[in-house]
Amino acid sequence: MPSKKHHDTEAMLTQDGTTYPRITNLCSKNLRQKINRILRETAYQAIPDWDPGSTIVEADSSYSVMVNLNSVLSVKFQDYYFPEKAAHGVTKYTSATLSLHNGHKYSFDELFKSDVDYQTKLNQIIEAQIVAQQIPMLKPFAGVTKDEDYYLTPDRLVIYYQPYVYTPGAYGLLEFFIPYQEIMDLIDPKGPIGKLLM
Repeated sequence: MPSKKHHDTEAMLTQDGTTYPRITNLCSKNLRQKINRILRETAYQAIPDWDPGSTIVEADSSYSVMVNLNSVLSVKFQDYYFPEKAAHGVTKYTSATLSLHNGHKYSFDELFKSDVDYQTKLNQIIEAQIVAQQIPMLKPFAGVTKDEDYYLTPDRLVIYYQPYVYTPGAYGLLEFFIPYQEIMDLIDPKGPIGKLLM
């Protein structure tokens, strides 16, 4: 069943500098501050590691609001740095999926029912995508863990891996798009995906 848009439970966001969004419309000041702190901290986590003694000749910071529905907010951040004399730049991604009711940041494990083996099903889906899309893997896929990096869209779970974890840097971000309809039996109805499908 498609998600319904509830304007009273959406976050109104404005860009704070060039790095991360800031929520402006929630009634509770404490809740606004909590969520904005998490967004800011998550954005900073996307900054790649680099030698502080080197000069950065190029940098780019951006974010995308992937979903903002039914009191669920999911944001993806991207940071790119090119140190002077480096052979190539470095890009890193991170994300946060939050409840707009209480500011809770959902872990990957909280997406699913506690009594199901979601890892086996997700591994099968991902391995099938690797074969079908002929993804150039540097090493075999090791399987999902309980703390994977992910973000949500209105109709799909997206699990992602940084460049060089499984694929060459030129491939970019490795993302696996998993429609909710394929994993309905795994989803916790009280979790963020369950709320999107209300």
